[in-house]
Amino acid sequence: MKVEEVLRSINNKDVEFIQRMVKVEYDNKLQCPLKFVYQKREYKTTEVLGIFKGDLSPGDLAFLVKAEDENVYLLYLHFFDSQPPGFIYPGYWILNLRVLRDEELMFLNREERKMLVNMQLKRMADFHGHLCPDLIIGCRACEMALEILSKKEEVTGGFSVIAENNSSALDAIQCITGCTLGNRRLVVYDSGKHKYTFIMNRSGFAVNLSLKEQRFGDEKIYFQLEEKILKDEATIDEVSHFRKFLDDRVKKLLSLKHDDLFETVKTRRKSPRTETPTVFSRCSQCGDMVLKSKLLNRKGSFVCKPCFEMLIHIPSPATYN
Repeated sequence: MKVEEVLRSINNKDVEFIQRMVKVEYDNKLQCPLKFVYQKREYKTTEVLGIFKGDLSPGDLAFLVKAEDENVYLLYLHFFDSQPPGFIYPGYWILNLRVLRDEELMFLNREERKMLVNMQLKRMADFHGHLCPDLIIGCRACEMALEILSKKEEVTGGFSVIAENNSSALDAIQCITGCTLGNRRLVVYDSGKHKYTFIMNRSGFAVNLSLKEQRFGDEKIYFQLEEKILKDEATIDEVSHFRKFLDDRVKKLLSLKHDDLFETVKTRRKSPRTETPTVFSRCSQCGDMVLKSKLLNRKGSFVCKPCFEMLIHIPSPATYN
């Protein structure tokens, strides 16, 4: 079971609540539980899926672990001392819950829970690792662009894509269109925008797609939770609640019409020039071999980009009269 599925299960209360004090063997160096004893049976942990801030008192920790019996458990460490542990302070462990397995949830629609609504989404999720809003935006951009381009000419293998972000959307583009960073038919200019240009290589016909502003109605709490997660201050309940927000965004983005999702402009432009990576030259500063077209001229010497940026920030020696 993937982490996002575990978080969905916890948010949906698809769990067995245990709430029992247990004995745990803890590795101070690795900062993780190695095994625990419950009902006179020993459970060795095989993987730590996540570590979260506890919600009983400051310094508490919650560990989402997978055990050798293939079940996922939540272990809660409560400290008598209020300071966070550099080593184990006196405290006790609680076996909080066990996440129910798929076969225990056969009465639920598992496909809906996993959000794998069609084979293309499943293929994308397998390629990327999970479904998320950015991935869906990339998928919808491909669908809309291919629909527009196909009305002009044959698109198979004959177009390139320029993306203006470095988000999960790129995996959707690579998976659906076959335009990849490796074959140089996907070019990335990371300006942080969900803006995409699909260009027919032969004719130059192109379509620009720009994401319209989307409102979900939960922005305030969404950004509060996101900030807590980024600061490693979120509890397991807060993280699982945030997972629900992400799922709700995925569902909405899938349901919108293309015109409600993107601003569209049809235009013409040249495809990005693809260079054959065979001509290399040596950087005069660090000595590394660099693709010749990527070298920069620094006062008559050709250097790589990192060296160029380093040199322009080195202050000139002071001169005195």
